[in-house]
Amino acid sequence: MDRLGRIYGILLVLVLSQLVGKLPATEDLNPRLRELDFSPFQKSLDRFKATRAEEIHDLVIDATISDLQAALVAGRLTSEELTLYFLDRIQRFDQNLRSYTELNPRALQEARAADASRAKDSKRGPLHGIPVNLKDNIDTRAPLHTTGGAEILLNHSPDQDAELVTRLRSAGVVILGKASLSEFAGALTMDPSGANAVSGAGVNPYAPELEVSGSSSGSAISTSAYLTTASVGTETSGSLISPASQNGCVSMKPSRGVVSGTGVIPLVRFQDSAGPVARNVTDAAIILAAMDQADVDYAATLNTEALRNVAVGVLRDEILWSSAPALPLEWFSEQHAIMQKIDRGLQKSHASSQAIQLPPEQLKSLSRLIFIGLAQDTIGYLINAGAPVASLNDLRNYNEQQPEIRVPFGQLLVRYGCSLIGEFADQVGSSENDLTNQYQQLALQLRKQAADILDNIFNENEIDLIVSLANDQSPLYATAGYPAITIPLGLDDDGSPIGVTFIGRKGDDAKLLSRAFAFEQATKYRVNPGKPFRQIQKFQAVIFDLKSPNIHFGNSLSLGSASHQVQSVPIRQQINGTVLGMSVRDLNQDRIPEVYISVRIDEETDSLLIYTLNSRHALTRVEFPPLDPSAGYYGNDHYVLQDSTITRIFPLYTSDPDDIRPTGKSRQITYQLKQDADRVSLKQTRITEINCPTTD
Repeated sequence: MDRLGRIYGILLVLVLSQLVGKLPATEDLNPRLRELDFSPFQKSLDRFKATRAEEIHDLVIDATISDLQAALVAGRLTSEELTLYFLDRIQRFDQNLRSYTELNPRALQEARAADASRAKDSKRGPLHGIPVNLKDNIDTRAPLHTTGGAEILLNHSPDQDAELVTRLRSAGVVILGKASLSEFAGALTMDPSGANAVSGAGVNPYAPELEVSGSSSGSAISTSAYLTTASVGTETSGSLISPASQNGCVSMKPSRGVVSGTGVIPLVRFQDSAGPVARNVTDAAIILAAMDQADVDYAATLNTEALRNVAVGVLRDEILWSSAPALPLEWFSEQHAIMQKIDRGLQKSHASSQAIQLPPEQLKSLSRLIFIGLAQDTIGYLINAGAPVASLNDLRNYNEQQPEIRVPFGQLLVRYGCSLIGEFADQVGSSENDLTNQYQQLALQLRKQAADILDNIFNENEIDLIVSLANDQSPLYATAGYPAITIPLGLDDDGSPIGVTFIGRKGDDAKLLSRAFAFEQATKYRVNPGKPFRQIQKFQAVIFDLKSPNIHFGNSLSLGSASHQVQSVPIRQQINGTVLGMSVRDLNQDRIPEVYISVRIDEETDSLLIYTLNSRHALTRVEFPPLDPSAGYYGNDHYVLQDSTITRIFPLYTSDPDDIRPTGKSRQITYQLKQDADRVSLKQTRITEINCPTTD
């Protein structure tokens, strides 16, 4: 099931019910308004060896921050190397993923300073020298900017860091850069989610057609794709939990007031909260401890037995019937499988669970609160930042002056907000710019109503934990200011990540983290983007080792060879597609093996990569000769290895660019390996055309 992550729970329904027409269609990635600048690190990146990157990747892939810190202390890794590892991956992958709006030009300097400090035995804690990124609505002083994803703040650098950033710097973190987001915390548009004017639309690491959700989209994308150790995002209502669930991450929205909101671009200041986004509960606990305004070591309280005999209420009906099915039986089967995963996890962690129901009470005016917050709090930030606006109407008009740059994905919610704010001001007999008292009154009223609903659920069912799915209950927990955490459940039938969400009583942040840890350790459901591929073959006393992460957004492979005489340096190559397999043969019978790697580019197109050993026993690439210009070739290659030849097969299409159709013929080109001195090449030996059935 492809769950559409909603930013504000009921908000989408409320908006769509009052608008005429359709939401803008999802668009292709727009050019960045600020390109990621790698120049401060380029020389170091050029010297960063692929073999070392592979070693670090093997270390990082399943590591917690504690594991990384142990490797740093033991000297098996440096903060500079770890930072370069992430910068290298950002350079290779983020043009597709769009999880960053900006890089910190001082990242390597901060990493080297951490290494120097560690060498003097002045380690400051578990985050010392650990690279993280920050959502781009969290204030960071120059040379970094804080944009909220909006063109109007493109060159805005606050005078000082947000309070939570000051705490993270004191803990010794290396700031990699700013993570992308749904512009202005999702109050601009909902289609696509995770889109903003500065960096474009975010892309899910698990598959480009999947939702990324928002508003902390870049935090979740970059964390899941190993473009950072972890991230800090923010939530007003679902903006941490939803994208984390949709991108296979752990994220926690702490109790209101645990993390300072000073220096964060507000949406609704009465319920906004920053929180960690990580790949595991341990890392989330470590980051939250560094940001917490109190001195709490959450990681020290993590316990695999924390769910034993805990009274847990499961919103079973809401999980099983959480979205409308296309075909009820197929849909129910998938939801039932998700429910079974949750049940197994609770059983394995020895929780005492029961099914519970939501009361009939519903929060009213939540969408009104959010739009008044946009008009009051967000616009207030823009005014203080010196932006040329004084009201929500001004922002709408400013964006409409250059919509292709300022609002490339539209500003449907801003336009709706302008209408709603005007109506509300008329109702209360006030001007649009003077709703402060009404805003506070509404916010506190909704907070109390949400808290009362949750307290009744806890007390009447005699439970200490509520279990839900993704951000389904964000209008309740976020509005009430209660803590919630999402833990990955693996993938659904469509390959989309999904997360179970635990909701705790207010102030039970440490207990909630520990209970989430117990569930995580009992299940370990999380799946990394793409299935790693590895194949080892021995041929004529040479061992070949092929590895690939098989991740759609910019895959790579690493091919190594070794014999009794020579250990070759592995070749690392970027590929488009996923590795299907490796064959080692000696087609030209020269007693030197060749490696044939099959790559699936898409459903209709394959690629064949060929490597051989030269006289120095180094791996070298054998290139296919370019095709002669020929009308009718549009890719769709397939390859067949025979005893002594390679056959390349592809269908032919009509040459009219306005009417491209299959002709019913395929072309076959046969190649043989040719040895010239120390160079192996492919020689074309035969071209034939065959009839094949058309598919239109």
